Amino acid sequence: MAFLMLLHEKMRLQRKVNKLTLRELKLSSRKERITKHISRVQKMYSSKLSMLDKQAQMLTNQFKNSIMNQAGLGAQNQMFNPMNGGYGITSFVANQIGNFLATGVPVGDKDGNGKPSMIKFSQDDYNMLMNEYCSGTLKAYTDENGNVQKGKYGANGDIDEQKYKAFMMSLQQAQNNQSQAQMMIQQMSSQYESNISVWVEAQKAQLELAQDEALLPLEEEETDMDLEKESCEAQLADAKARLESIKQACSEGIKDSAPTFGLG
Repeated sequence: MAFLMLLHEKMRLQRKVNKLTLRELKLSSRKERITKHISRVQKMYSSKLSMLDKQAQMLTNQFKNSIMNQAGLGAQNQMFNPMNGGYGITSFVANQIGNFLATGVPVGDKDGNGKPSMIKFSQDDYNMLMNEYCSGTLKAYTDENGNVQKGKYGANGDIDEQKYKAFMMSLQQAQNNQSQAQMMIQQMSSQYESNISVWVEAQKAQLELAQDEALLPLEEEETDMDLEKESCEAQLADAKARLESIKQACSEGIKDSAPTFGLG
């Protein structure tokens, strides 16, 4: 009778071990799926945060490039080429000189009345002076004997002193204006960069909040799975230990109930 009870308990414990083993496998599989899902969510938001930084940098560069192009200091339609020698000028300076020469430049006291005379230039004059300057020949004219001809400038000496002075004054003013424009561009770029950093921080905070909201139920489920798995493992270990003990008792009971045929 005692042996039958042990055998029944053994079968019951074996069924329990089987059920707990199956349950543990299912829990492990569910836990793995949840862990992978959490990893995918984290990677997705990490990618979004990384793209946000890249987007901010791209927008900053686009803004600076745009205002530089608008001012004639960017790469777009830029006439200055550092490979062409040291006399080149930027599109900004060239445009400024053109405006000055077209509206008139006060040069000297030609009429002797104490008022500077205004010299205006045609487009042809502007093109000639610009070509001379960029070629490095807009300077005092020297004849074939090496003598400097006073009041004559350019490669052929066909530019008079007033035109030369007007151009050089326009050039100096244009270069001063360029320096001011560069400072203004730098200030505008710095301000834009500061503003966009505020925007980036706000966007990141919003993304991080969305990530937390997406991860919270998954992490809670993962925690529940861990607790349930720990409980299952403990129950399985206990059931296996008890089953092993019952098996041992059944083995000894079989020995005790075996016939000895008068040998005992």
